[in-house]
Amino acid sequence: MLKNYIKTAWRNLVRNKFYSVINIAGLTVGLAIGILILLWVQDEFSFDSFHKNASNIYRVELFGGTGASRQIWQVTVAPMGPLAKQELPAVQNQVRLVDNWLYSLYKYQDKVFGEQSVGFADPSLFTVFDFPLIR
Repeated sequence: MLKNYIKTAWRNLVRNKFYSVINIAGLTVGLAIGILILLWVQDEFSFDSFHKNASNIYRVELFGGTGASRQIWQVTVAPMGPLAKQELPAVQNQVRLVDNWLYSLYKYQDKVFGEQSVGFADPSLFTVFDFPLIR
């Protein structure tokens, strides 16, 4: 019976080549786009999930602008973290992260050196996140 269904489907595909190509191409494109969307959603849900407190880690974002130019920014004002920890009992700890993509000069005793792409963080970084350190 299955052999008969396959034979009938093959005959219809060969007889209506133009519509078969359109249908198969549409099915292929639809499946590819659906798989890409599912992969993107899975990636979004698995972001930073390797931390043991991943369910309790949140990021504060800034919703700013006026009128049609309102945007969500991944940065916020620096005092927001300490103020949230001080004023809200639900906030157990806070970490502020900032990076400097420009060239910066540093001085330690009599040595002066420059670095590019430097990041700065609060000392509580390793109490909130579980990044493995080499040393």
